[in-house]
Amino acid sequence: MTTSLFSPQHRRKMLWAWGLCLLVLVMASVLASLVQRDFGRVAVRNVTYTNASGIRIRAKLFQPKGVTEQSPGPGVVYIHGYQNNRETADPYAIELARRGIVVLNIDAIGRGNSGEPAAPDSPDFDPTYGGTASLAYLKALPFVDEARVGMMGHSLGAEMAYTVALNDPSVQALSISGFAYGEEATPTQPKNMLMIFARWDEYRARMTGTRDFVTEWMSTPRTQRVIPVADPQLGVTYGDFADGSARRVYMPHTIHVMTSFHPGAIAEAATWMRQALKPAPDLWRDPARQIWQVKETATFVAMLAGLLSLLPLSWLLLTTRFFSPLQATVTGRYHCTGRPFRRAVLVNSLLKWLYIPLIMVLFAIHIYVIPIDGLFPMMMVNGLVWWFLVINLIGLWLFRRWYRRQAAPQGVTLDDLGVSALPDRLHLAGSYLGKTALLGVLLFVVLYVLQAGLEALFIVDWRCIFPYLSDLTPYRVGMLALYFPFMLVGFLGTGAFLHGMVRRPPQATWWRTFVHWTGTNILIQIVPLALFIVLQYAPLLLFDVIPLVGPGGVMATFVMTLFQLLMVLALTALISTWCYLLTGKIYLGALVNALWVAWLLASSQVIAPIPV
Repeated sequence: MTTSLFSPQHRRKMLWAWGLCLLVLVMASVLASLVQRDFGRVAVRNVTYTNASGIRIRAKLFQPKGVTEQSPGPGVVYIHGYQNNRETADPYAIELARRGIVVLNIDAIGRGNSGEPAAPDSPDFDPTYGGTASLAYLKALPFVDEARVGMMGHSLGAEMAYTVALNDPSVQALSISGFAYGEEATPTQPKNMLMIFARWDEYRARMTGTRDFVTEWMSTPRTQRVIPVADPQLGVTYGDFADGSARRVYMPHTIHVMTSFHPGAIAEAATWMRQALKPAPDLWRDPARQIWQVKETATFVAMLAGLLSLLPLSWLLLTTRFFSPLQATVTGRYHCTGRPFRRAVLVNSLLKWLYIPLIMVLFAIHIYVIPIDGLFPMMMVNGLVWWFLVINLIGLWLFRRWYRRQAAPQGVTLDDLGVSALPDRLHLAGSYLGKTALLGVLLFVVLYVLQAGLEALFIVDWRCIFPYLSDLTPYRVGMLALYFPFMLVGFLGTGAFLHGMVRRPPQATWWRTFVHWTGTNILIQIVPLALFIVLQYAPLLLFDVIPLVGPGGVMATFVMTLFQLLMVLALTALISTWCYLLTGKIYLGALVNALWVAWLLASSQVIAPIPV
């Protein structure tokens, strides 16, 4: 099977496949850039500045072409949520900029390419995570009318935007989503406030103190103080923009994370800023006509094309004289079917269902026993890596036990299972390990250069709803190195399970085998975790009940993270299966996956305490 896979007649096909992936990658990046620039009507560029403590802040600045020093326009600062980066706010930024409003879309401190936050008890700690400094930067721009500036944000970023607007009377408009105004708010401060809160927001108890947002929020003491009228209603504007007393609560029918991607919410925010900040009338357009969806789709396609390009590229490199010794035939002497397969998959599911319990144990250790964020500062990553490492260490122990008690007595060898070059003990030649490591690093470097190079040219990263891959600061390179060994151990355990213990029978051709194995492995990886999503969102959408919340909403946060994690596990299963088919061993796939997933975690996740 592997011999036919490396037939010389496939070289032209692999070259075409690699070229096609690169073409799609570049075209998708160009399209994403064109959309965020409104096809030439908005200038987009990176800017950097520092806060009062000297911490670096990076932002994406959107400047409509009709807004100049001679004709300054209004501007807003947008602050994304807790575990995101600036690209998450692009739907709002793109649509506001297309309508004549300058947008400073920031990487909050501790996120993206901005600097690392100081400790909360340090005098250098910035409670607005760069929000105050960003407003000052925006107001100093010569093409921004400092008398017409606003703040916007989502979730924790909305809290930061709210804090800035509450304490700075120069802020003429505020739009907060996924967050609720507090007891500090009055009928006129913050000025001209729009609150967007999802019908099925998972954080409603934490943010609003309500069990049923629809029936309770507008009659709470907070709302009565902010909107001092009899029986205020959702979706109705109260007050006057002229004196800063305009107030409105809009409820999109969605969940927390999707408030950043809800066309109705975006249209509401754009219309609100128009009424409060008065951009040039000739730059306004119907708020329902939105194009950000094209950009979000294009960056997702770019990511898929980039990762898929590793498949033909690895084949081409393995056909070179230097790397050809890594080629190996996948032995057909062992495969798993029937009851043993079902039993092994069930055990795998039980391990994956330790997701929330193991993460809660880690946070309990962090809070009550010994803080771990001094050595491992990315607390969201710590939870994910801890879970992945623990279940795969258990999996490796179970694999060893299964091999000794069941597989070996039946004549199955470690070579058959793709973990060793010898039949009866674990052994890999030094030259094999060296060339495997070199090939894996080479594939990773090519992928990183493609992503970072295109991001430098077009100012777009690889993402879809959630951030996935973006360029790294030197500090985040260190984070990649810190978490990489744990991910490598985890993917070695995953590889031994998928390609050893539960490997399905081969099909008639290498291509059919690849498709069959990949599909099976993806389902094994994602179905158990998908049940967490069903457990959380079926009761929420059907009965308005949120089963998994946790202290400060931490359980809800990690369930939301599963949407991103399922995509990652599906892609790693694909890459791992391909590499196994090429080499007959689990090591190349484990290395490549550990590198790019550690990159994903280092580039996309937050460096900050858990907000509980």
